[in-house]
Amino acid sequence: MSKLSLFLLSALLGCLVSGGAAGKIRVASTGVRVVSDIHEFAAQHPGLQIQQMEKELVPGKARAGSLTVRYNMGARIPGDALVAQTADTYEYPRAQDVSLQLTYPEKGKGAAVSYVELVCTQDSNEGTAYVVAGGIGQTLISIVVEAKNTKNFSYQAQYYGVN
Repeated sequence: MSKLSLFLLSALLGCLVSGGAAGKIRVASTGVRVVSDIHEFAAQHPGLQIQQMEKELVPGKARAGSLTVRYNMGARIPGDALVAQTADTYEYPRAQDVSLQLTYPEKGKGAAVSYVELVCTQDSNEGTAYVVAGGIGQTLISIVVEAKNTKNFSYQAQYYGVN
């Protein structure tokens, strides 16, 4: 397990054990589906409307040789709260294109989503994130994240909403 994986796991477990507000947040361990090609995915789902998320490079956050990219959609509103978060790390033997699908909630009905933030660490600034189902103001959101030409990829996703 990489140092980053151990750090992320420690941070998540620390939040859960602390007993504060973060202790009530459900940390999802599934709900990730690998999508090899967004265009192929769209072709398999006729009528799919894809919304590109806002992208921002975050200077100085990542380890040497990596970049931090933040994707977000929506806005924090009065009365919303952190309703779920996920995180994972992937390491590959050689640089490649990485795509995955994140969905909130994993099953059942979730809170009405007000804001989503994905923070990705990767080896290049090439990539995008798209909402492919649900969205802001709805009780479901499904996002496809792409990172191009990377050996190392990690993400943290935070979902805010109103019950």
